Amino acid sequence: MDANPILVSHPAAGIVRITLNRPKALNAISVDLLDGLTASLREHRSARVIILEGAGDRSFCAGEDLKQTLAPKTGSAEELREAFQKLQDVTRLTSSASAIVVAAVQGYAIGGGAEIALAADFVVAGPNAQFKFPEATIGHAVTGGISLRLVPMVGLLKAKQLLMLGNFTGAEEALRIGLITEIAEDPKQRALELALELATRPGIAAMNSKTSLERAVFPNMETVLQDEVNVASYCFAQSAAADAFSNFASRKAPLSKTTHEAIKSGGFSRNANENIVSKLRAVKDINTAFKNALDTMPDRTFLRFGGHDYSFKNVDASVSALAGGLRERGVGPKDRVLVMMRNSVEMVHTWIASNRLGATWVPVNVELKSVTLQHVVQAADPKLAIVDAEFLQDIQSTNVLGQEDIYVVVQGGTDDPHALTALYDFDKPVSEAVVVAPSTTSAFLYTSGTTGRSKPCVLSHSYFIYQASLLIESFGIHGEDVLYCPFPLFHADATALTVIPAILLGAVAALSTRFSASRFWDEIKATRATVYDFMGATLALTYKQPASPKDLDHSVRLAWGVPIPSFAEDYERRFGHPLYTLYGSVEASLPITQKGARVPGSCGTVNKGFQIRIADENDEPVPNGAAGQLLLRSDYPGAFFDGYFNNHTANEAAFKNLWLHSGDLASIDDDGNVYFVGRLKDVIRRRGENINAADVEEEFLRHPAVKTAAAFAIASSLGSGTEDDVKVAIQLCEGVEVDEAALWAWSTENMARFQVPSVIEIVQGIKKTPTGKLDKSTLDPEGGQRFDRSVVGPFSSG
Repeated sequence: MDANPILVSHPAAGIVRITLNRPKALNAISVDLLDGLTASLREHRSARVIILEGAGDRSFCAGEDLKQTLAPKTGSAEELREAFQKLQDVTRLTSSASAIVVAAVQGYAIGGGAEIALAADFVVAGPNAQFKFPEATIGHAVTGGISLRLVPMVGLLKAKQLLMLGNFTGAEEALRIGLITEIAEDPKQRALELALELATRPGIAAMNSKTSLERAVFPNMETVLQDEVNVASYCFAQSAAADAFSNFASRKAPLSKTTHEAIKSGGFSRNANENIVSKLRAVKDINTAFKNALDTMPDRTFLRFGGHDYSFKNVDASVSALAGGLRERGVGPKDRVLVMMRNSVEMVHTWIASNRLGATWVPVNVELKSVTLQHVVQAADPKLAIVDAEFLQDIQSTNVLGQEDIYVVVQGGTDDPHALTALYDFDKPVSEAVVVAPSTTSAFLYTSGTTGRSKPCVLSHSYFIYQASLLIESFGIHGEDVLYCPFPLFHADATALTVIPAILLGAVAALSTRFSASRFWDEIKATRATVYDFMGATLALTYKQPASPKDLDHSVRLAWGVPIPSFAEDYERRFGHPLYTLYGSVEASLPITQKGARVPGSCGTVNKGFQIRIADENDEPVPNGAAGQLLLRSDYPGAFFDGYFNNHTANEAAFKNLWLHSGDLASIDDDGNVYFVGRLKDVIRRRGENINAADVEEEFLRHPAVKTAAAFAIASSLGSGTEDDVKVAIQLCEGVEVDEAALWAWSTENMARFQVPSVIEIVQGIKKTPTGKLDKSTLDPEGGQRFDRSVVGPFSSG
């Protein structure tokens, strides 16, 4: 039995608020809730105004709880028929009551939940409300008189479409077709305001107006209510209805095309987000976006990390203090603040504080070592660096910064003037940001390039705003979402696509220290995540964890990422939420996203405001279906990166012929679906990391026994659709004796973890091209010795 499935309160004289109180079950209808609701409506039917709402933010009412039965005592048809009559009583008690009924729909109103809401006299919906009548698609029948009420509301053909196809209808569409009265940002507050207004109307006049209208439009209501009970009783006796219960419990039954497309819709309306996105894009820089959030929702949770919540006001106080310290150390506009830290709240502070001063934030990969790290730090030319204590020696070894310009994150109290805490303690906070242009550089994020070294991508404030708004628009992200990201803050996933959407919407950015397959769902539940992002290998590692009855015990409504693996549909059934895909890069942001049902193998279609060309070596277009390099343009300033910092040669190649050259092979079909084929760059993508082969080769050349090394991609051991593994072919110097195991052990001690190969093979020679480059096409993906990277890899399955 549910504890208090119905809550009754009296917010003002003559007004009764009835709350469906099963938020963990999306306020689904159980026997206890149904009994409590009908009893409460009877008791208060003479009130001036009744407000109906659902507890929590996710749902008004998700309809009948398929995990429970509406006939718990005997399971008989007679008992079930009694439950159906109570469902009909809800409509009787709302439509015929002297009280005016206002429904506040927050989130889902599905099946019986939609029917309860739409029997009200006023229906106020939130911008993310979703209505749905799934009964026909699973062999059930509608109740609540909706088979009669719906036609006068939306028209005959639209009513048939809603009831027979069972698709979601978003708030904007619902308003347009006459399904709801109005949309409000806070429907519960608006319902109360409307109730207070209605309570001032003369009671007899209001009641008579309501009764006259109901009788004029629905003269046969009682007959329809009885007919619906008869049909519902008959449908529940059929096998299709029985299967719906077992399918819901197991999530393993094959999905019909209609149901499959319904889950692919993710329960959101892209059209409903258009107005929101338009407002977001009016903001052109991160400083303004953060100030807007601080001014309008200071106490709202912004960051969730390590079991703690941090509001915009909390973060602002810390950022103001840190910005004051950085300014005292000489940081100002156009300076670069290099950061080598693991994910933390303080790392987010460093970004916002740097931008508040007009400076550029430069987070670097914490796995970098040796010459690779030296190249990265030299390329950034930073004013100062902030590093975790474990990376201090690595930064010092680059000989780019003096000790006085390095600040260290240390645990506990310290008087060290070069501890990060010292920068917070100057007592000269900077609360007002400098004025920046949309084109002002916000950050450098590093990407693997074609010339053998990772290069800093120059990213403007408007780049981050626009990329975040593309994600919000494409996947219906909203302010009630908790965006979980287990990837590091030196990646676009955690920055542009998690932290910035949270700032723009007032959503929660839930960050993790790192990805762990065994802890993944525990963190999802602990953070109360509603959206997460994935990469092919991480999804595979999660999927390969033992199945559990708790696999559906979460609040996730969708996940997005690349690539979509071959087991995607089974993953969706097992974990109860849809997967979406896209194409993006640091240079190009998100020009392509999935819209609607997935097309096998496709990463989506081109977003509004972008143009693409699939081109040959001369940048001329190739026919549809043929593979070529993906070239891109955009109508929006700041949609792409602004170039590689201080690298004219690379920039000229990237923007040749007025197209951004992605370096990726793709194709497009006649319907506009884009397919990622492979990478032109000498880059290997493994478990979310873009690994530059030249960097790996350069590291191996430091070993005294290695004459030549060639790194290249081979099929992942995790299976199809899960990215690549790294193999390194090594030619030894003459006269030395060393085996693959010794070379691999050396790599684990001297190279970044993500660079450590899965396979090493000692070969007699490596062929070179006429221009002296390694000819990797002659290297065999088979052979060599494979090693267990789980002890060193950046992702853990245990």
